[in-house]
Amino acid sequence: MKLVSRAEWGARPYRTPGGATLYSRARRGVKVHYLGSAYEDRPHTACAAYVRKLQDSHMDGNGWSDIGYSFVVCTHGYVYEGRGLKRRNSANGNTALNEQDYAVCALLGSSGLTKPPDAQLYGIRDAIDYCRTEGPAGTWIGGHRDGYATACPGDVLYAWVKKGAPRPASAPMPSQPAPAQPAPTAPVPAGEDGDMPQLLNETNSIDVPVGKDWLGLAFADAVLHTGPRRHTTLVHLLFEDQVPDGTLIEGRFYLTDTAGKNPSAYLPTRHQGGGGHQFLLTGQIPDARHLRFEVRAITPDGSPVKLLHRVTSGLYWAA
Repeated sequence: MKLVSRAEWGARPYRTPGGATLYSRARRGVKVHYLGSAYEDRPHTACAAYVRKLQDSHMDGNGWSDIGYSFVVCTHGYVYEGRGLKRRNSANGNTALNEQDYAVCALLGSSGLTKPPDAQLYGIRDAIDYCRTEGPAGTWIGGHRDGYATACPGDVLYAWVKKGAPRPASAPMPSQPAPAQPAPTAPVPAGEDGDMPQLLNETNSIDVPVGKDWLGLAFADAVLHTGPRRHTTLVHLLFEDQVPDGTLIEGRFYLTDTAGKNPSAYLPTRHQGGGGHQFLLTGQIPDARHLRFEVRAITPDGSPVKLLHRVTSGLYWAA
């Protein structure tokens, strides 16, 4: 999941007390929205500015305390944190509807760009799964028009929602990076790194019991990368083959500040059973942020399993 935090997209502080209202109960599910106005696609580098513009419209035009949606998804599949998992949204039509379901909005128009690209559908599905696993939200999924008189989220997107919001087979993996910017045409002066990647390749053998608690796995101060940096990182873990049936292996990448605090939200990648498992992440690490990785194994009877070996490899570039 390519999650962009409020700090990363430059959100304004929300107004209190309205913007600080928490959900009072678990959410039934997720409602999908679109912009309901003209929208033209743009390079990913311009998406954060549009989300800021959307927040300004909601706060200054509508008089709301914050951007109305729980999450906003651009056409490149990035999920922008709006009111997030805990604070009640204001996009579904009234207080009861806002309390009932999360609100996930696609940067998609009623004219201009009206058909969501596969990458955007993939990002919307990421947001739905994130609401379900971390929210909590139930399995219900619908459109803004369900229970409220509106054309939102448009016929094309709504038809996909009514099919259960399936992931497109042709969509990129959620960890796909932002579209690459054109490389400079001038030659790189001698002695400078330019845009050549450096190699990350670390391995060690360990014998560590893993239980329901997360175990940090990295090599230098539990940090895989320090920003600003672009990277592609693969973590390969080898567990013992003999594990109880139903064992769940979960791994997650996340960002912290330099003190190891204020972790970013993350969505675990889940695998079944023992043996080898791989976890891949590609993206951008902001300045003064550390990329870390954790793993845990959940067995039906609560017994630990053995992590026998780990390898971390990949490439990274100066941001």
